[in-house]
Amino acid sequence: MKITYVIILICIIVYASFNLVPSREVDDLYETYGFSGENLFAGRVWTLVTSIFVHGGPMHLLFNMLALFFFGRALEEDMPNDKFLFIFILGGVMGNLVSMFFYPPSEFFVGASGAIFTVMGVAMVKKPFEFIFFPTMIPVPLILVGILYTLYTVLAFFFGGDPNVAYTAHLGGLALGMMYGFYDVGLKRGFFVVLLMFIVLLILPFVLDILGIFDYTGLISGLF
Repeated sequence: MKITYVIILICIIVYASFNLVPSREVDDLYETYGFSGENLFAGRVWTLVTSIFVHGGPMHLLFNMLALFFFGRALEEDMPNDKFLFIFILGGVMGNLVSMFFYPPSEFFVGASGAIFTVMGVAMVKKPFEFIFFPTMIPVPLILVGILYTLYTVLAFFFGGDPNVAYTAHLGGLALGMMYGFYDVGLKRGFFVVLLMFIVLLILPFVLDILGIFDYTGLISGLF
């Protein structure tokens, strides 16, 4: 059984379990298994991992599991289950630790987003031209999807996005995943992928601007 499916199943079971307890006890569960600076300083180190499998709502769970389904399946074709699970959890831990420096110690973090961005980062380097049906039903090269999500995350972080989303966890996980990917494929192929990303990043905003999807020139003019 693919490890991606196992992780998805665990996340679904955890979410369902949280919804089976009385509503007055749900907050206690999030505080016990969610990650925060206060939890870490209080010695509840396990929350670095348990928080990865906890989600705050049905849409949070659904979107994360869809992303994991497509990115995870693409990556684990070339990666043993134990190594995939290790990089997934390590990415979630990294995302939590990075976010701790940008939010108050009392702020709780839950969700697999940081871990999923790690998987995406590795996949962008190892399998850039793998076609996936996410986030649309049209097959798109994995590297293009990854760059779009990276661009969106960076813009949301600097210019204000959803206050309930820890974009720092996404970026921390992504950085770890790409570093691992470069290490795994070697410098020559890694350099090629970086060059390709750089070219796409230069061209993509103008293409989106022409299509009316993203006002790139308006954003630039607003910065100066």
